[in-house]
Amino acid sequence: MSWHLTDQWRRSSREGDSKTQAVNPRSFSSIMKPERTPMSRRPKPPPKPKTSERFIERDPVEVYCRIRPPETPNQEECVTAVDSRTVKLTPPDTCFAFRNGHAKEQQYKFRHVFNPDSSQKDVFDYVAKPLVSDVLRGKNGLLFAYGVTGSGKTHTMQGSPHDGGIVPRTLDVIFNSINEYQTKRRIFKPDGMNGFDAQCESDASSERRRIDATPIYPKTPKTPRYRRDTSGSQDSSQRIPDTSRIECIDEDNVFSIFVAYIEIYNNYIYDLLEDLSDAGPSGRLQTKILREDAQHNMYVHGCTEVEVKNPDDALEVLYKGQRRRKIAYTRLNCESSRSHSIFTIRVVQAPLDAQGEEVVTDKASMMVSQLSLVDLAGSERNNRTKAVGDRIKEAGNINNSLMTLRTCIEVLRENQLTGSSKKVPYRDSKVTHYFKNYFDGEGKVKMVVCVNPKADDYDETLPVMKFAELASEVQVQRSVQSARQDPGLLPGRRRANQLFKEVRRRLEEEGENVKNLEVDLTPIYTLAPAWPAVSYTAETRDDVIMKLKAYLQKRIHNREKLQTELKGKILTMHTNVVEMEKENLIMKKEIMSLRSLYDDAMAKVRTLESMLLNAESVNESLQRKFTDYNNLVDECNAVREERDIAKSQGQLEKQRMKARLKCKLEIEKDKLKNDMQTKLSEQKSKMYHSQVRALQEIFLDDNQTPGSRVPSTSDSDLRQPRQGSQNQGIKGSTSDPKLNVSQAFLTPDLRGPAVSNQRHRRSRSQGADIWLDHRPGQEVPLGTVLQPNLPRRKSVTRLRSGDLLDGRVTNYCLTTQQQDSEGELETKLYKGDVLPTAGGGSQVVLQDVEILKQRDPLAVPLSKRSSDGTPKVDATTVQERCATGIAYYGTPSHYVPSKRTKL
Repeated sequence: MSWHLTDQWRRSSREGDSKTQAVNPRSFSSIMKPERTPMSRRPKPPPKPKTSERFIERDPVEVYCRIRPPETPNQEECVTAVDSRTVKLTPPDTCFAFRNGHAKEQQYKFRHVFNPDSSQKDVFDYVAKPLVSDVLRGKNGLLFAYGVTGSGKTHTMQGSPHDGGIVPRTLDVIFNSINEYQTKRRIFKPDGMNGFDAQCESDASSERRRIDATPIYPKTPKTPRYRRDTSGSQDSSQRIPDTSRIECIDEDNVFSIFVAYIEIYNNYIYDLLEDLSDAGPSGRLQTKILREDAQHNMYVHGCTEVEVKNPDDALEVLYKGQRRRKIAYTRLNCESSRSHSIFTIRVVQAPLDAQGEEVVTDKASMMVSQLSLVDLAGSERNNRTKAVGDRIKEAGNINNSLMTLRTCIEVLRENQLTGSSKKVPYRDSKVTHYFKNYFDGEGKVKMVVCVNPKADDYDETLPVMKFAELASEVQVQRSVQSARQDPGLLPGRRRANQLFKEVRRRLEEEGENVKNLEVDLTPIYTLAPAWPAVSYTAETRDDVIMKLKAYLQKRIHNREKLQTELKGKILTMHTNVVEMEKENLIMKKEIMSLRSLYDDAMAKVRTLESMLLNAESVNESLQRKFTDYNNLVDECNAVREERDIAKSQGQLEKQRMKARLKCKLEIEKDKLKNDMQTKLSEQKSKMYHSQVRALQEIFLDDNQTPGSRVPSTSDSDLRQPRQGSQNQGIKGSTSDPKLNVSQAFLTPDLRGPAVSNQRHRRSRSQGADIWLDHRPGQEVPLGTVLQPNLPRRKSVTRLRSGDLLDGRVTNYCLTTQQQDSEGELETKLYKGDVLPTAGGGSQVVLQDVEILKQRDPLAVPLSKRSSDGTPKVDATTVQERCATGIAYYGTPSHYVPSKRTKL
């Protein structure tokens, strides 16, 4: 009974399915024909001429536009949808182009335009669902979400719990389509080099047990500064899953889904699924690097790939990565993405064995495809976001990466239009470097341009539209299915195995012995059903004969059919053999040509080796000459340095001698100047005294009576002259104030007026002003009674610009100490006002100078010393001079000094 069911299923399988099952050798030979010799096992063919590139099938980058709903009902809009493929961009009055007079209305074409009323499912069905179908059939896909900040990119990709975006709907459709064909965990595992390894069920089971037995200790990871939610994953009870699925999945394959989540922040790659226990002592995510695998595809080295078995597990991984993603508050978006996020879904599939039970673990039979869903960070301008600190750096890196993407698109378009081979700068940014294989033809590329119709975003939306128009003109080589070795097994073996198991279960329930019943899926060919009964009687003979006749006719028909099929198979086999012979001849020719090339290459290698040996010997001789030359140069440099040192020492001696002579000259000049000033002062004093005496004599001659006596200089009448006589005497001189008679008579001492400095403002240093006291670093202590009185001062030894720019400082005092011509210490105080300048700075206007000298009472000038160096003045003379100075304290001296001197 069971074998009858088996034969019946085989016949129905041959008749119900396509003819590929009936002519299995021909069909499988035709399928295996393109992939008989994998590229990894055959030598690389010579490069094709450039003329063949025009026959490569290419597809344009599909660009879609989605318009965000307005935030308020009366919002001014600059973007409107004309039809399902056209968008109109109208410049508002506040835009930059309108102010420059270059504003004009523009229209842009897209693959499809989603108006503000479009749902998330409409966007998914039209944009992402074809990519899901391709990835389940072994093709790669890439989907970008592009736009300015706040245009709805993240909402388009993620959505909300009750209305999921592209990412959760993609996961729902994938698992709805392969739910019955998934493998158990750990059957496939990443090999760390952008590939996967397969293992049998026993090895996978032991590994699952080992992982389950490994204790998981609770850890308290540090909360990063960018984490938004610490309460766990989002509530999946409110999520409405997508129930659609992809049909025509190969039921003889088994599938496994792996997901990865990375972000590119400040042009550095971070794994958002990385275990923080492996992140180092800092507890922060470590940067990752890009590498190239054996098929020249780019991948993130060390990236975590998590195997998931249902949409909830995948969304849990997605939410974990989102909690680690970099976001920040800006003026335009309270949760602005500060990095480019890439969620990658990798589909690994492998065929079942001939019995339809175990997975074929041959790596050549596996097929890996991936779908990358990219949420690009939005471009922004700092004058609108009001960004400061790290936000400015993040915005700069975001804009630079987007600009690099635009540059790559422009170069690709230029190469395709002009036929040039200009280098595309993929390596200038991590985003373009990671996805360079897609633009080179490793997958289908789509882009969703999200637009905010708000009029304030016109200046940012305009370059986005131009970039979308540019990207739609780029042609990408059509992606092909991932290459794998065909195992040459019958289709439908999974269903046959399930049917046999169901029959065996029913037989066991009916009590039949099924121990020796084995599953065999080898094809069985029969000409007709079992023979009819041949026993007959006279009454039934005609019926039996008719049945036998019909039976034999059916057998003849089936035999003719099988013979026709056999002839077709033989012809197909012959054709395949001929083609294989042709390929064999071609391969032999290629091997011969490659062998000749190899021989030529080996001859060139030997020639190059001999040339290398000669070059090495020449290099050694040149190296020796170069060493000798360096030694000679060092000796010359040493001689030159010695000569320069001697020359510099001679110049230093000359400079020192010049400085000493200059110092002596200055001392002699000062000495001569002081002598001349002293003589000039004495001459002026004598002239002044003679003029005063002459005036006194004239005045006394005019006013003296016969009985009066001649007054002396000691009389009190001379100290108190009459006012009337004074007014009627000689008028004051306007040219010389010393000749003013009234001034001479009002002066208590007839020998001259007292010396006064009209510029001295003593009150400025006594008030509430602040003095900047600039003193030398090593000041000789004075030890005198008379000290500068600066109550409110700020003392400095080295003057800086900030000291004078202090608004509280109003006066400046510079203290200098030097040795005078007589070898005594002379201290000078230069005083001035600190005044603001028109340029915002400060200037010092010197108003006065005070000189403080300390002298030995017994010391005399050098001119009054004897030849042996002893002073010519004795102690008695000094006492008389001191007494004379004390006696003249009440009466001004005849001597008028040329400058103020403090003793």
